[in-house]
Amino acid sequence: MQADATFWDSLAFDGIHDVDVDAVTAAFGTIDVTARGRAAGAACPDCGRSSNRVHDSYQRRLKDLPLAEQRVVIHLTIRLFICSTDNCPRRTFAEPFTQ
Repeated sequence: MQADATFWDSLAFDGIHDVDVDAVTAAFGTIDVTARGRAAGAACPDCGRSSNRVHDSYQRRLKDLPLAEQRVVIHLTIRLFICSTDNCPRRTFAEPFTQ
């Protein structure tokens, strides 16, 4: 069963404005929420320079509290950005989320 992503965006990520919900499926007692960051870029945590060059991405699988007696699993795609400052010791960094 496909659910309304806008509803889940406001329910699961209330107060986190940097996340978009792409899809929500509910089957066999589990609600799967697929989400990703919406920001175009991020600032390097070491030098502070903004970057929009994506190096790679990976998926985190977060388990949340049950909702209506169904398991909730959030599949959050995290992007790795490239810091292009020459003298910065950090070459890549993960996109941050506010909460």
